[in-house]
Amino acid sequence: LLSACVWGQDLQNDDKNYKFGVYISGTEVTLTCPEKTNEDIVWKKNDIIINGVDTDTLTLKDSETEYSGHFFCKKRSGTDAEGYFLYLKARVCDGCMEVEVLMVAGIIIADVFITLGVLFLVYYWSKARKAKAMPAGRGGSAGGRTRGANKERPPPVPNPDY
Repeated sequence: LLSACVWGQDLQNDDKNYKFGVYISGTEVTLTCPEKTNEDIVWKKNDIIINGVDTDTLTLKDSETEYSGHFFCKKRSGTDAEGYFLYLKARVCDGCMEVEVLMVAGIIIADVFITLGVLFLVYYWSKARKAKAMPAGRGGSAGGRTRGANKERPPPVPNPDY
């Protein structure tokens, strides 16, 4: 399962056209701050400073987790109003595969056709067995007795020598 929802918004709501870099690969999520500077960068997640990262790239690594929250980056010398905000919702897991919608639709359609094929085979097979199991009466159905007639007659008299 691999899903991501990324949304960035400038705190000042001015028309700065900035873009966070978001790269998801396996269990690793890499965020790149739009701030291009030679100074150290401060990263925060949900208003908590992330220690040990001072570059414009933040890499999150874990085996199975959901990386969700509000991320913030800015120059260390800048004010909070000069920073950039990003809302990230990404779920990653070890051994997951990314599958396209077309492939999923193809698998479902193939499964339906295989199921219908098996259904028809069972139907015709059971119909053929039923035809073989029907008793062939002498001279057709005119000479045969019905089951109801057998039930109305009394059982035969036992052999007296028995």
